[in-house]
Amino acid sequence: MLKPIVFIPGLPASELVERSTGRVIFPPSLKKMLSESGRDKLARLLVDSGPDDALVAGQPIREVLEVAKQAQSLYDILRTHYGYTIHSGQNFRAVGWDWRRAIDDPAVQGNIVKAIDEIHLANQSKVVIIAHSTGGLVLRQLLEQRPAIAAKIEQIIAFGVPWAGTLKALFYVARGEPFGLPFARLSARQVREIMSHSQAVWDLFPPDPDRTDLVDRSGKPLDLVTNGAGRQIGPLVDHRWMPAGASGAHMRDLALKADERLGRRSADITLQQVQTPITCIAGWGVQTETRCVITADGSVTFQITREGDGTVALRSASWLRGSSVRTFYVPIGLYPMAGIPFAHSRLWDSPPVRDILDQVLKSVPSGPLIAAAVDADDGRDPEKDVTIRLTAANETGQPLPNATVSFNLLGRSVSSSFGGSPRHEVVIRRAGLRSRVSGKFFRMVLHVTWTGGLSREVPIMFEL
Repeated sequence: MLKPIVFIPGLPASELVERSTGRVIFPPSLKKMLSESGRDKLARLLVDSGPDDALVAGQPIREVLEVAKQAQSLYDILRTHYGYTIHSGQNFRAVGWDWRRAIDDPAVQGNIVKAIDEIHLANQSKVVIIAHSTGGLVLRQLLEQRPAIAAKIEQIIAFGVPWAGTLKALFYVARGEPFGLPFARLSARQVREIMSHSQAVWDLFPPDPDRTDLVDRSGKPLDLVTNGAGRQIGPLVDHRWMPAGASGAHMRDLALKADERLGRRSADITLQQVQTPITCIAGWGVQTETRCVITADGSVTFQITREGDGTVALRSASWLRGSSVRTFYVPIGLYPMAGIPFAHSRLWDSPPVRDILDQVLKSVPSGPLIAAAVDADDGRDPEKDVTIRLTAANETGQPLPNATVSFNLLGRSVSSSFGGSPRHEVVIRRAGLRSRVSGKFFRMVLHVTWTGGLSREVPIMFEL
């Protein structure tokens, strides 16, 4: 029997539809994006989220501009590998939400409660929640405000959830980023205007470090946002980076509303009634905004590293703690069986995630998670040495004891310790390598071993 699923997408991953006609306004059609007047009209509509708003939430976005899959890639996995009936069955519900509103908006929360209640009743069994990105924060607010709902939830799988906030939201508001195809897209200015009027975007900002203990599991500061002296600061309460006067008034208002509700939070999630198991999937290996520096004069600079999934810094996606929480680090990159790296919007496509889904959806016995991926840029550039990212964790996400990776390269044995961490990186020099697969690719097997004489073979492959 299939376990019932409720899916809650991230931001801005839900359709917005015209209230009067039901016509999908966002994501826009390619025809609308080709027209400058169409893009201007869309931007104006998305900024307006007042009481007379013409738009309401639709379903999660399946694909963007008929090109890039989003929720559809998850639906494909659930249908093909697990047998779910996505659009007409009783074992799956997808809940879109108006990402311009607060993550704890009553209408947003009410729709999720309704979906959980309906599918729980239809199946007479507890529900599995799949929450992506901001959808995880929406769910956390629901669980903390209505803890009784946890009794209807068997497990939660949280993909790339920014538990401590994401700098991508700050980047959208401070800088903006074009949206769409190169020949048909909203400008960075238009995106900045849209995002700066979305309360949910401000809800994604890192909280106030004076009221929230922003440290990782080892006690090290997250340092998502710092001042010029390296001290953690809160961009919701330190407004020097915002435009002065009337042009920044709406920003200061939404920032203060976000801080009032979310400026104080805890890494430890403790529900009042039922401790629902939560599995967090935290990806790394893609260029991500992982630190922002706001100086005394209000200038904003972003540090880009590969310590994230392209949208959420690893430090935030792995921040949540609690007796019912386990976190798995998933390397994003080139896998032999899936040559396209899948970043934040499609974390579920990374091959090792299938083992976790099997555990949750098929009740397959839990076991170690061992995986390796080649850095996507290194693996395609013959001039670069190759970075390989690995994870080796037990069934609760904790490091495997004395984990070591070894391999044979150019006639010599190479070994490297994980150093007590569940994740690790090694670099292979390209010099002298020759193709082992069809004249173009180099394939090798890594051996991961840990205490007790246990081991696992992990293949990797990259272009020469």
